Amino acid sequence: MDITKTTKLFAGLGMLILTGGAFADGWDPKSNANSKPRDPIANTGGVGDTRHNMTMNYLRYGGSNDVGADMDEYRNDYGAVCVYCHTPHGANTQIDAPLWNRTVAPDSVYEPYDRPTTLMRPMSVPGPTSLTCLSCHDGTIAIDSVLNMPGSGRNPMNNSQNASRAAASNMDFLNQWAIAYPGTGASGKHATLGPDLGNSEISDTCAGCHNNSIFELESFRAFMIGTDLRNDHPVGVLYPDAAGVEAGFFNEPNVKLPGNMAFFDTNGNNRADLDEVRLYDSGEGYEVECASCHDPHGVPSGGSDTNTRFSPSFLRINNGIGDESHDGNINIVSNGPSALCLTCHTK
Repeated sequence: MDITKTTKLFAGLGMLILTGGAFADGWDPKSNANSKPRDPIANTGGVGDTRHNMTMNYLRYGGSNDVGADMDEYRNDYGAVCVYCHTPHGANTQIDAPLWNRTVAPDSVYEPYDRPTTLMRPMSVPGPTSLTCLSCHDGTIAIDSVLNMPGSGRNPMNNSQNASRAAASNMDFLNQWAIAYPGTGASGKHATLGPDLGNSEISDTCAGCHNNSIFELESFRAFMIGTDLRNDHPVGVLYPDAAGVEAGFFNEPNVKLPGNMAFFDTNGNNRADLDEVRLYDSGEGYEVECASCHDPHGVPSGGSDTNTRFSPSFLRINNGIGDESHDGNINIVSNGPSALCLTCHTK
């Protein structure tokens, strides 16, 4: 399938379902962005208060020392949150994602889920709303690998010549950041998330520090999806049709927009809200993609209550975490055990 597999209505990007280790419950108390632990303001308001803010200054866990500058050795600090994913002009044309500013690997590099007998549903390659997430989480592309640097003229060569149609980052292009603005510090190292995703040396990756040992920073192991998707929640899987629904195994979305998406309209406003699970139709029917369950900008755990902290791991629905005795859970509204899973599955 061609990477230009499209979707006419793109209503969110996301990350793959995360599993393993301390992240089995979907949350880590050390992940509070821009705040000390147990601060009720942490992870509220917008993407700038999440770890998807690549310009963020983080505090050492349990302390007050700013470790944000330590990241400058591994990624360019472009000084703007949105530019790591989006650009107003000269966007990536190989993928139907909104003004996409990142290098994207061809869908052919991924090994999709290969247990169709457990689903009895057709499997496809990842669609646009999964490829966007994988452009960082597959580990083949540096986290700062943008096509256009922010601001007019900040690329001294006046071009956007990054490797827009290849999986690899154009390091020479990324290193021009320092030339354009002396003192801003192009890193010279444009790191991927971890060594098991294409880099042989852990010291050259984000996981070189984010491993629960150095600086007591949380491990990034759960975020390191890789290109082998066989041990992750299926993406590109066709959602069960009427037969599956009638058999009582799956719920049917109550709003369907052929050629666009289907979603579970829990509040009846006929709009796909951030906290509502959706399926994407990019030409083959309604499929499960990363953004079906995740939104990278953060979703308030209380739905329309924007004062509540974001659902763990950028989930659209908090999967049952609500025990405030856990440092990471204060001010998070619980949706009940396995609430996200039970949106689709009738178990």
